[in-house]
Amino acid sequence: MFMGTFTNKVDSKGRVSVPAEFRARLDEEGSAGIICYPSFTDQCLEGGGPRLFDNLQDMIEQMDPYDPLRDAFEVSIIADCQRFLFDTEGRITLTQKLVKHADIDDCITFVGRGDKFQMWNLTCYEDYRYKARQLARENRGLLLRHRPIPKRDREEWNE
Repeated sequence: MFMGTFTNKVDSKGRVSVPAEFRARLDEEGSAGIICYPSFTDQCLEGGGPRLFDNLQDMIEQMDPYDPLRDAFEVSIIADCQRFLFDTEGRITLTQKLVKHADIDDCITFVGRGDKFQMWNLTCYEDYRYKARQLARENRGLLLRHRPIPKRDREEWNE
């Protein structure tokens, strides 16, 4: 699971170190790098390992091959996916196309999102995070509806 938020500097050659915690998670999948694509919902990059890509591809392949939505997802995700291998110091170098999409400058903020992570311009992420926290606070009661039933209560119901 990708957890936490980390901001790392982009060096003069355009390289950035992927957080050690994220590299460890990717290593568990047997990956020596990341797969990422431009988010089609936010001004950031979506990233992960082979498992994320396989899951996305499986979801898309479940769709009718002639469905225009399938075509849209293939173009928006699969066609724009790129693989970046780590160098000996755990760094990657993003393409200019990806840097431009996420408006990345001298820092990249890596944001863990469970089975994936995102890469943001720090200022854009701070704005996004503020709005997300506000929305979460306003809707915190929804979490109660999705809370798992404690094991002891489930056992009592089954008696």
